[in-house]
Amino acid sequence: MTFNAQIDHLTSALRHTRARLLAPISPGQFQLPRDPSIFVEDVLQYMMDEWSSDLRSQGHVLEEDTQWNDGVNHYPRYLLRMAGGDLAQIHFTGSYPQALHMSISKGFRNGVQFSDARMVQFELPITMDPNKLLLSVLGGLKEITV
Repeated sequence: MTFNAQIDHLTSALRHTRARLLAPISPGQFQLPRDPSIFVEDVLQYMMDEWSSDLRSQGHVLEEDTQWNDGVNHYPRYLLRMAGGDLAQIHFTGSYPQALHMSISKGFRNGVQFSDARMVQFELPITMDPNKLLLSVLGGLKEITV
């Protein structure tokens, strides 16, 4: 599967996630927590879990890389196994609460290949509203060119 096709599949599944309308945010939840792990667990991982279930219905598997541990930025990394066997990585970077970037990359197929690595990256808002974060991911995927 080409990298463009992978991005299209991600975008399609994300539209289904958006159509299910994630839980509304209460007015008392707008303030960002001091502890980045609260943001990651309550918003980022919640959104990724919802997206994962929609990807799973299309035959793809999105799972958190539990061996990834970056104590500096606190953001998770995910492995995406596309139907058909292709692997992509979804990696969040940035310094909480100043920045959040989402990177999607495709690595080498085998060790003797010159290069088929591809990557896209875009910035996301740091917000306690998973709906806004979800729409930002969808907007970022729509605007990228590969």
